[in-house]
Amino acid sequence: MQHLYQTVPTKEKTTFSKWLKIGLCFALPSIFLSAGNISPHNYKPLETDLSDYQKLKAREAAQIFNKICKTVKDTRKAPTFNFIYNYQGKPYYNAYYSPSNNTINFGEGIYDLAADLGADSLDIVATVMAHEIAHFYKDHGWAHAFGKANPDNDIKKNVKESMYDSDDRARMEAEADYFGGIFGYMSGYNTLGVGGAFFDKLYDALEIPDETFGYPSRQDRIAIYNNSKEMLEELIPVFNTANLLNLVRRYEKASMCYDHVIVTFPSREMYNNAGVALAQEAMSMYSPEELKFVYPFGLDLDTRLSHAGTKGAGESKEDKRLRLAKDALDLFNDALRIDDQYAPAYVNAALAHCLLGEYEMALGLANKAIQFAATNDNKLLVGNGHIARGIAFALSNQKADAKKEFKAAESGNALLATTNLDAVTNNVFAKLFKKKISEEIEGEEETIAEVGVEAIEVLFDDKDAFKSIDIKKQNEKRPETVVVTVEEEDFDATLVATYSGPWSAKEELEGFLMTKPDYEGETARGIKIGSSLDAIKKLYGKPTRMLGGSQNNFVFYEKTGLIFLLDADNNVTRWLIYGKVK
Repeated sequence: MQHLYQTVPTKEKTTFSKWLKIGLCFALPSIFLSAGNISPHNYKPLETDLSDYQKLKAREAAQIFNKICKTVKDTRKAPTFNFIYNYQGKPYYNAYYSPSNNTINFGEGIYDLAADLGADSLDIVATVMAHEIAHFYKDHGWAHAFGKANPDNDIKKNVKESMYDSDDRARMEAEADYFGGIFGYMSGYNTLGVGGAFFDKLYDALEIPDETFGYPSRQDRIAIYNNSKEMLEELIPVFNTANLLNLVRRYEKASMCYDHVIVTFPSREMYNNAGVALAQEAMSMYSPEELKFVYPFGLDLDTRLSHAGTKGAGESKEDKRLRLAKDALDLFNDALRIDDQYAPAYVNAALAHCLLGEYEMALGLANKAIQFAATNDNKLLVGNGHIARGIAFALSNQKADAKKEFKAAESGNALLATTNLDAVTNNVFAKLFKKKISEEIEGEEETIAEVGVEAIEVLFDDKDAFKSIDIKKQNEKRPETVVVTVEEEDFDATLVATYSGPWSAKEELEGFLMTKPDYEGETARGIKIGSSLDAIKKLYGKPTRMLGGSQNNFVFYEKTGLIFLLDADNNVTRWLIYGKVK
């Protein structure tokens, strides 16, 4: 992520080496890391003393700080942020968390250094910022706070001394590197991609010794970022598998996969999609006559859960579906706490309020969804926002307003807009939630690049070619699950194995094959990427089910085991085949 930065003026550059060497004994060893340091600068310039670029730097730094703090799911109030300006042309190369007054202080010199290093300047600023934020959220100021709270306690001395113990400090700095990298990455910055390389450049540029008292070594710090990046990359197949399981209504398995990811990476997409799983499960407990409309609950297939569990057996269907809708709403709100401009979660929250009969709330949230989706030029999400408003109006007996909203949605999501408009105009309930397998046109087995679901096990014979993630058993409903993925030239393959029963002896295998976005082949009946929905219906019949998404709509042919992904113009972007392998 690059900032349109200015390079440091020539005059400042001429003093660069001089001030590095002077500052080396003071500010430099505490860059990112100096929990407990106090800034030597009390310089508070007037607005009129600052250049426009300095104001921009302070504003950008504050925005990065606020975004990362919002991403960290923590009930504590974030520290106060201070941007420390360079003084009399002397760069301030320091950033630190101070527990004594609960502030995070960021030097303008660090910003300049990041900008001077080039294309990833904002990601580098976020790397430094997230490190200091991690000091706060990982309680690295606890010893200082304990000492102030217990001034007469003998333990105070030992606790305070431990703050300056080399091993303890190195541990805290390593934790701040690790969690800071994760926090920044969750906030949308490529901290894990640039962190290791930046440390390498930083140690050279500032002449910091490879081994410094109280800090991990240079190589260890680089390894922390690189290993964290590899760890998150290993979670991507689990996230994708959760989305696939969500699509085919394996909600418990999907929740288990989201749960596995969210422990390490509780991002907005995780909470959003986990909420969709619960909302869809709630919707499955409504009859078509009760539901009446097609709800565009949006899965977000791109990334960067705690499942509510099951109540007692005496819970009625009505109580359970309301509980699931409320739990889904909580997860959508969690996503919005991380990113309050995240349009998919606004759409989904609006739809959850519709299920709960809270139509005014639904209208307000749908308005925000439309606003933020339009800002990002996502016409499918704009359409989904209008559909959510239409459903809210229709369910509150304002049919004229509902029709206006469904018509407004046609330019963004014609498929679901026309279906819902037909429902409210002709009083025809959206029966697509009922399985209509008999309306599918039967045909030959589907394959992708001549590979079918039943033959998917063959892909995993070469153990070096695939990734395998083992998710431990949580309870009988969440047995041990193994996710195995492999990338081929034309498709991505996923095998989900669950082991249940005594000694986990019962094995169940489900397989998924999804085309690559640039796949040049065809389905068994001649559909290819770019084909229209009308062409699909002509060859496959009416879909048995439809689902809205943030980037795509999905149409299902459940007897065939086939799902098409459609863009806002109802053209095929990808498709997948699925089914039981064993």
